[in-house]
Amino acid sequence: MWIILGLLFSLSASALSSFEELKNVKILKVLPKNVVLVDRGLEDGLLRNDHVKFSHEAEGYSSRAICLVSKATTSYWKLYRIPKSEVFSKDLTYKISGLADREIPFQNAKLRDEEFSFPEEKVRTDPGPNPFEVKRDLPQKLTERDLLDAAGPREEKLFIERAIMRDQLRQDLSDYRFSVYASPFTKQSINDSESLRYGFRGGNFGSKYRLITQFEQQQSKLRDPQNDKTVSTRTTNGNIQFSVYRLKPWLSSLSVINYNSTRFSSLGTPRAHWQYGVLGFTWHILESKTWEYVDLSYIPLYDTRTTDIITPTGERKTDKTSGLRHGFRLGFRTRFNEKVSVENLLWARPYQDLATWKVDGGNLNMVNDFKLIFNVMNNLFFDYNLIFQKDKLWRTLSGLPENNTINALNMRYDFDL
Repeated sequence: MWIILGLLFSLSASALSSFEELKNVKILKVLPKNVVLVDRGLEDGLLRNDHVKFSHEAEGYSSRAICLVSKATTSYWKLYRIPKSEVFSKDLTYKISGLADREIPFQNAKLRDEEFSFPEEKVRTDPGPNPFEVKRDLPQKLTERDLLDAAGPREEKLFIERAIMRDQLRQDLSDYRFSVYASPFTKQSINDSESLRYGFRGGNFGSKYRLITQFEQQQSKLRDPQNDKTVSTRTTNGNIQFSVYRLKPWLSSLSVINYNSTRFSSLGTPRAHWQYGVLGFTWHILESKTWEYVDLSYIPLYDTRTTDIITPTGERKTDKTSGLRHGFRLGFRTRFNEKVSVENLLWARPYQDLATWKVDGGNLNMVNDFKLIFNVMNNLFFDYNLIFQKDKLWRTLSGLPENNTINALNMRYDFDL
């Protein structure tokens, strides 16, 4: 009878999703090579190859781990990132939060294809209620009504929301990773320029809040369309994205700030270009071991652009435009093996005039960014980057081609902050 019930438990167990949590988890044993045995298993929905983050209520984020073996009431975990080793103790309890498969580093992904076995552990059973426990004249369980009556509905709700958001945000941002990269060779079709590109990216993989930052500069030598001479130019790009992840299993929020400026010869084309998106949404279409993600996003963007222009009489003027852009983003990432993956991000942002509310389908401000990624060793990466850009205002304001293709080879190194 017990065997049948155990089998039913194991068949009905489901893996810990990236938005689920388990609290009051204890470490029962520490094994060599950063493997730990915890007191949760199949009955709690933990399966082999689950990917989680361990955190402590007071100390915050402590490690990330992959499940090697899951049994009825226990499971073995390989800890592969331990920024706070001093937090680990058998005397503490932890919260484990599910993480997406796509967040596993390439060098650790091979653990999911290996078979592990561990001897049966003798785990102490719960002795039951303590006969010496002092009975207190407090309710067995506090309900939401008890809290509201004590503090008032508005004050209690605001206090709880602030405490949860502050603690979760601190924990999520504690796992922040930076990438620095340089492109010793970059060639783009517009004006046959050759460039040196460099910059950094930063991002975290929090279970609730995610922040991505990017800054990039590009030094170029190109043919000036005004006088057919070779000149130097510089392009600057910046980007900030903030998401509240998994509002629903299939939905996240999105907030964006974009900036770019480019100087062709003495002209700024544009001198400054800002896009502000306060609130948008991302639909998670697909997520699996092969397809790390397939996402579709929409966000309205307030667009303001300042551009230097030369009139037919040779006079220099500044053109300022502002309006609304509808930002559509389609992104995916898939991996062929633990060393090679492909990532693509397509932005299409049609322009809408705020005065007439007319949408200009030809003014798309479109960018498609394709990356072929090779993991050379540990945190060192080699990327081939192909970027296609389409901007109608290059042609109408500055007499440049509205299409541009950039080929770049990047060397990238990732590190934790």
